[in-house]
Amino acid sequence: MGELEISYENRVRTILKEKIMPQYPEIQVLDSKVLADIIICRNDANPKIFFLEIKHSSIRNNRTGFGTRGKVTFQPEILSTRPKYLEDNMRWVFFKENDPSYYVLSNEDCCKYIMGNSIDVNKQNNFKDVLYRETQPFAEDEFTQWLFSWLKS
Repeated sequence: MGELEISYENRVRTILKEKIMPQYPEIQVLDSKVLADIIICRNDANPKIFFLEIKHSSIRNNRTGFGTRGKVTFQPEILSTRPKYLEDNMRWVFFKENDPSYYVLSNEDCCKYIMGNSIDVNKQNNFKDVLYRETQPFAEDEFTQWLFSWLKS
């Protein structure tokens, strides 16, 4: 994960910790990550785990990639096998460099934007940049409200 992607991940973590958790104390954000960039635990009467994967398109690379060349990683596997729990409880948050908007996609939505319309589980794959034109952008306040509603679902 590049430096820019880490900064976007930290932006989402800050929203969760500063704007969501004070209002919804049953939410717990894990710092470690294996399955996704951000793992959120809802610890109320109806416990649930949510997963956020953070992706970005940089001007320098002009692409939004996922997966790793030469080894099987979780992102291509999730999008190619589409586990039911992750369909309902995982979202991808996309950022475009120099654009303050948040773009939120489900696993199903992500699959519509895969370059070449196929996934190779042991290589670098890419999303089409058209996703930034075809997906509704959220301002930070709108994203915070969406996030709050999703975590309550």
